[in-house]
Amino acid sequence: MTVSHVINGHRNVRDETKARVLAAIAELDYQPNLAARALRRGRVGAIGLAVGHIEHAYNANLARTVTAQASALGYHVAIEATGGHLDGEVATWQRSPVFYDGLLINASQLERLPDGVRADFPVVFLGESMSDPAVDHVAMANVDGIRLATQHLLDRGCRRIAMAGGSMTTLRMVTLRTEGYVSALTCAGLPIDPALIVRTADAPPHTMGAATVATLVAAGTPFDGVVCTTDSVAHGVLRGLADAGLDCPRDVRVIGFDNLSDSNYSVPSLTSIDPHDDDLVAAALGMLIERMDGFAGPGRSITGACSLIERESTV
Repeated sequence: MTVSHVINGHRNVRDETKARVLAAIAELDYQPNLAARALRRGRVGAIGLAVGHIEHAYNANLARTVTAQASALGYHVAIEATGGHLDGEVATWQRSPVFYDGLLINASQLERLPDGVRADFPVVFLGESMSDPAVDHVAMANVDGIRLATQHLLDRGCRRIAMAGGSMTTLRMVTLRTEGYVSALTCAGLPIDPALIVRTADAPPHTMGAATVATLVAAGTPFDGVVCTTDSVAHGVLRGLADAGLDCPRDVRVIGFDNLSDSNYSVPSLTSIDPHDDDLVAAALGMLIERMDGFAGPGRSITGACSLIERESTV
């Protein structure tokens, strides 16, 4: 019992006794049995993070942020890839109680609490798909962010602004960002030209961006600015502009969303919307730990703030 008190910092142990225990630990190279400790506490000390595709730059950034913040709170993080499919998201949720104390899931398909999952298992959703009021949910400022991005291009004199990756009939995140684009143009008194909203189905983000430029150029559709659903799409747009012999920002100004670190190093460096990921993750982890500690109230919903980071692509 005295050894336990020393290791866990419980109660007051005389300095002499503490020194003897620590010396014995060092001599025997004693390591606590983490599995036994987890069994006794009813906790495994791990949180799951489920994302669609681990190779996507935003998900890598999200994993880095969650891992750092969770580690500071004393939790390990295990990362799972759902493939962005409904079956993968449901399966991850179903098996999570076996492996984790709680789950953060960045879902793109799940909208309601699915059948066959434990409703009492601590889960917080990141993203925009979840609409079930029983589930905690942290979302980005999608509409406000793209509205801010579009207004920035308008303020720079752009009047034929395309949206790369936009759509009103696909994933909830995309439709919300498209709403922000439409709102800004409408408020500016500009018509909505469907030819300027371009999405190449099921393409990786960089490919989608490059294909957007190719589609607009091939169709002879004039454009002087591009709002992109993500920074990765925007990097593809920059590639597509170069391939088409167009200069950014002289011929076309470009803005992204996510403020990825790589956007500092593209040529030109990319103006982007910063969704304040650190704050979103901190809010999500706070809600998750409250659930893990026994909070059983109704679902809560938080929408984050955003800000514009101006770089060379829109000067």
